[in-house]
Amino acid sequence: MFKIGTDIVLISRMEKSLERMSFKAAVFTDNELNACKKAESFAGVFAAKEAYLKALGTGIDRKLNTIEICKDEMGKPHIKGVENSDVSISHDGDYAVATVILWE
Repeated sequence: MFKIGTDIVLISRMEKSLERMSFKAAVFTDNELNACKKAESFAGVFAAKEAYLKALGTGIDRKLNTIEICKDEMGKPHIKGVENSDVSISHDGDYAVATVILWE
């Protein structure tokens, strides 16, 4: 069985949220904070976390900073510790979008 989740984030809204240290700490891991340099990258990671939760169908049942979006040596994103999954993140203009597919 496949489960799919998608999320879209307005990058300017992420820029505003990133001004608050409490937001960063609640949403992003230390590795993500070090890896992301631009608001569009943070927005893509945030969208991937939300898409993952949507694919699970659980709603927001955990702190977002307990989910980590990493990149492999080729730059492809993945969810740390989640083997049967695929993640796609894209940015265009004012938006970042992510899709997560889970399978059993």
